[in-house]
Formats: sequence, C-alpha cells, structure tokens
Amino acid sequence: MRQRLSDVNITIKGDTPQSLFDRAILDNKHVTNEQILEMSRVTLDKLATDPETRAKVLERVPNARELPVHHFTVAMLSAVTGIDRAALSEACPDLGLTGAPNTPLLYAASSERMQRSTALHDFTDYMRGAGVKGMNKAVWGVENRVLSALVSALGGGRY
Repeated sequence: MRQRLSDVNITIKGDTPQSLFDRAILDNKHVTNEQILEMSRVTLDKLATDPETRAKVLERVPNARELPVHHFTVAMLSAVTGIDRAALSEACPDLGLTGAPNTPLLYAASSERMQRSTALHDFTDYMRGAGVKGMNKAVWGVENRVLSALVSALGGGRY
C-alpha cells in the first residue's frame, strides 16, 4: 500500500497522501488489521458513483477530476484497494469535493485544511459505503456519515 503512494507528489497542508494515510489509517490504533484487509478487497463497483450522480457532480464542478485534492483522495483509495487511479477517478469524480452530490452542499474547498479533511473523510466514508464497518468511527469517533463529516469539518478526529 505504501509503495503505491510513493510516486504521488501532491501535498495538502503539509501532508502527502502517504503521510496522511500512514498517520490516520495504518498507525491509528482504532483501525484494525481486519479492516485493512477488508479495504484491500474493496472493488470498483462498491465505490463507483452512479452515472446520474456523476453527471450532476461534473455539472456543478466541471473541473472536479483536475483538482489536486481529487488526485490526493484517489491516490489514497487506490493505494489500499489496488484499483487503477484513472478508473477510480472516472468512476468517482466527487472524490475530494466537500459536501455530497445529492445535496445543495457540494463544492471544491479553497482552504487546505478543509481539502485535507475532505480527502480523509471521503476515504473513510467511501470505505464505510463499500461495507468496511467502523472506518468513520475509527478516524472521526462516530460512524454516522453526517456526524463524521461535521467532526471532520470542525477539525476533530482520532488520528
């Protein structure tokens, strides 16, 4: 997993995808080996955003796939799953965007603090959505997707 991140040269608020992944996931005492194994088995179809929602995302944020925070988030998810980055980016243009596609709140955060928080929350919440139980709780202290997003946005967490 770490090897898959070694070629990523994106830094957000002092973190590379590898340093954030190491600190928040691999070195987090609340993330179990079983969860890491489950994450490594997640397939693209479990993560993919449906085509209608993808269209909404790109209508609202046309350059979503070009944003550094998108590449940062895609790199972390790709590292743990082994899914090709290009395929993951194509299937999930909303990765790295703050908010949710089917709500009024969806935007590209301008602050690096919010970008880093969003990247990590997208990682944990997409894993939760793919069936890896307890990822939001392990990192944010609560499993609920809305509450964990609030903890993330407010700068909290257990990492």
